[in-house]
Amino acid sequence: MADRGVILQPLAGAPDPDGADCVACGRCCHHSPRTVHLLESDDTRMGKKLLAVYTEEDHTPPGWRFMKNSGNRCGALDVSKPGLFPCAVYSVRPEDCRIVEPGSPCCLEARKLGHLGSSVEFQRMPASTEKASA
Repeated sequence: MADRGVILQPLAGAPDPDGADCVACGRCCHHSPRTVHLLESDDTRMGKKLLAVYTEEDHTPPGWRFMKNSGNRCGALDVSKPGLFPCAVYSVRPEDCRIVEPGSPCCLEARKLGHLGSSVEFQRMPASTEKASA
């Protein structure tokens, strides 16, 4: 994996509200280990095969399951094409990932820092904000 030590530069400007630039950005997929945790519904959606490949379980209470991390990025991030960051599990990605919508607080922080930070909680944007930004 060639980009293990690569630090992405921050991106200026707002993201495309429809997500057209997400795969070219990938900042939200660069984060520390044990950042993206899975809910039971995520486990069910991903299935045993993908869970075995892309996740790890913390056996200390409360026993969370997390996406594996390769260096400074999510283990499900496909880095085979330089400059592109598609997700290998996008259609079944965890809820934490689904919450990082274009223009959400997590998205904006990741673009500003060059990686997903820890100061913004994973939370959905209020419906009125989503409609206003669309």
